[in-house]
Amino acid sequence: MAALVCFALWASLSRQSVIEVQVDGKVCYFTEPNFQLRWIHSVEKQWWEEQYQRKNDGLLLTTTYFQAFGAGTPSTEALAPIQKPGYLGYQINEKLPSLNWVVSRLTKGELDYADYRLLIHKWAPDYSEVTITPKAYHLIDRLKKDFCHERSSDGSR
Repeated sequence: MAALVCFALWASLSRQSVIEVQVDGKVCYFTEPNFQLRWIHSVEKQWWEEQYQRKNDGLLLTTTYFQAFGAGTPSTEALAPIQKPGYLGYQINEKLPSLNWVVSRLTKGELDYADYRLLIHKWAPDYSEVTITPKAYHLIDRLKKDFCHERSSDGSR
């Protein structure tokens, strides 16, 4: 009985850091601290990638990679310490409390974490807003919500 009470107390008090993703009324989460957003830039028609880390006080945009250089491209930041073939990368290190991202099928927006690629542009209608927020879930919260890769029925991996 004491073990059950201890477990119940632990489950109600312990919290796990997660990234929560909300899009078109759907909510899911993942526990990995690092993720990447990818999309095809609307003007250059080339891939653009942003890499993020979950921090206690928000998200940290660490690096940006892109295949083509055009308007709005960062150019005053230091080059990323790791360069990817076919891309130019910059070190950004900008803190954000959360991230709002509008995705359309034309830009093929996706969210990548661990070994999962979520094709967000197939989850929701065009121009839906995606909100990505670092949170801390209690065990009961985790049981009520799905991992993002478990919700995927869009060909994501």
